[in-house]
Amino acid sequence: MVPVKVTIAVGRKTMALEDVQNQKVVSELRQAARDLGMRLVSAKCPFHAKGPVDVCLHFDASGTGNLKYESCCEKLGEAVAKLT
Repeated sequence: MVPVKVTIAVGRKTMALEDVQNQKVVSELRQAARDLGMRLVSAKCPFHAKGPVDVCLHFDASGTGNLKYESCCEKLGEAVAKLT
């Protein structure tokens, strides 16, 4: 599984998942991160044979998720897009 960091926008502040008090929200977002991490295991660049690193799933105040990660090149981005 690829490790996925989760952050959440609360008002104008961005919080790490560990700082969220609502355990139901924490549980659901941890599950989303695990699911994403499992899917990203198979994302590999066809040229460099590398996967995404420093993966972060950020949720804004409206609950919309945004995936950010470091990649070796555009081809890895295309591989990730097919899985998400």
